[in-house]
Amino acid sequence: MLLYNWMRMNLFKIAAGISLLSCVVLVIVKVYFSMTFLPDMSGSEASTIFPIQFLTDNRPIYTDPENAPFRFTQYTPIYFFITSFCLKLNGWLPEDVHKVFVSNRFISITLTVLTSLVVAYILTKLTKRKKMVGILIACFVFQVLGLWILTSSRPDSLIVLLTALYVCAIFKGITSASQSDLWYILAIFISVSAFFVKQSGTIHAIALGIFCIYQYQWKLLAKLILSGLVFFGLYLLVLPINTIPVFFSNIVGGVENSVSWNWFYDWTLKRFLLQFAPLIICNFIVTFHTLTHKESVFYRFLAIASSMFFLFATATAFKVGAGVGYYQDYLILAVIQITLFFTEPERKNLFQPKILRAMLASYLIIVAIHCTLFVYMTYQIQPHSLYTHQYFTEREVANFLVNEKNLIDKEWVYVCDADNYQGVYLKHFLFKNILLPFTDVVYLADKNKTFDFRNFENMVSENKIRFVVAKRGETPKNVLGYEFPDLKKIKTIDKYDIYEQ
Repeated sequence: MLLYNWMRMNLFKIAAGISLLSCVVLVIVKVYFSMTFLPDMSGSEASTIFPIQFLTDNRPIYTDPENAPFRFTQYTPIYFFITSFCLKLNGWLPEDVHKVFVSNRFISITLTVLTSLVVAYILTKLTKRKKMVGILIACFVFQVLGLWILTSSRPDSLIVLLTALYVCAIFKGITSASQSDLWYILAIFISVSAFFVKQSGTIHAIALGIFCIYQYQWKLLAKLILSGLVFFGLYLLVLPINTIPVFFSNIVGGVENSVSWNWFYDWTLKRFLLQFAPLIICNFIVTFHTLTHKESVFYRFLAIASSMFFLFATATAFKVGAGVGYYQDYLILAVIQITLFFTEPERKNLFQPKILRAMLASYLIIVAIHCTLFVYMTYQIQPHSLYTHQYFTEREVANFLVNEKNLIDKEWVYVCDADNYQGVYLKHFLFKNILLPFTDVVYLADKNKTFDFRNFENMVSENKIRFVVAKRGETPKNVLGYEFPDLKKIKTIDKYDIYEQ
């Protein structure tokens, strides 16, 4: 009975303890599996690794997609620049493929942890130093981001951190007695920075602009537009974007995929989003109440911004290749909004009934356990020994082509697609020579007629591809269906047949 009474009186302390333990375990799990030879920890990890390798090797990361090597860099460059800088700082080469993967993953983990700490700071300050609230919600954010996987090794990890800082800057701008415009200008700087991390960061500036219109702050809106254009121009000048037409052909054309309800349902709604339907419904209710009652200016900002972020995420998540990652920024805004709304002094009695307190604490505990187990099992069930074997075998294939066959720059290698990520590491070992590193993107771009790949057809027919690597025993095929003429098998290494034209 004493234990029961103690647990009943300390439900949120128990939930906080379990949540903190969950986050520690999640960090350990992520760090551990980051050091393995998993070829993909977060979905399309190659789209992050290739640009980092190119930057580290002082090569342009944006090139004409219609000419060899027919490569897309789908995202804007700040995250790549930061990771490449860290590699150079350590003296690691882009050919050190495993080190590049591990560095990228560690940076993403660090940024995600920092995001949770910023959320904890915001809520601790705004709820009058209720540390328990800050701990619980920061842990919740980290757990859900872990469940959604995409912050494990991608620019998404920097976007969510910028989103948390964006909320801080807006709050300071709204509540500052003097020089508040400087905080708004900081917010637009963060917004432009978010765009140059990933194109979805555009919504940060749009939401801020709509908030200014809602508040009839026309002078502030004009200042923000002018400041945003200046920051945008400066980024174009200082970042490694090659030329502006090539840059935009990559970041716009590279993501112009088909729209599919089935894709959205399978990869976003069913797998990840429905589990957090109560959170979304709660956000809608709080937003409606905020915009129809005399809530504070900051609450109105959170209501407008969370609505815009949700609509943007839902619209873009229908794109083939998209995932739940577009909802990550919305998650941060929604949990901050909901938490602040229900911790207001005038609403403190809402959770006085013991059953509601028990339900909320239980929900947080279930989320902590579910997310931790999901992340662990997702990585644990992978065939690690197979991937380790493939890594070293593909390094051997790369060494054969470079050292024995004297493969040099501007000589091209086509690696045929195979199951179980076969060939993925080989592409990274041969990043200087690989033709069509992102075959799925090229396939969709060709299917949608976004780009013209007749130059690739010419290279195939005119024997301008020096080597083709295929799965042992399979006929070499390329993603666009052109036949390789005059292929001669020169060697088989393990499960890899190597052909020369």
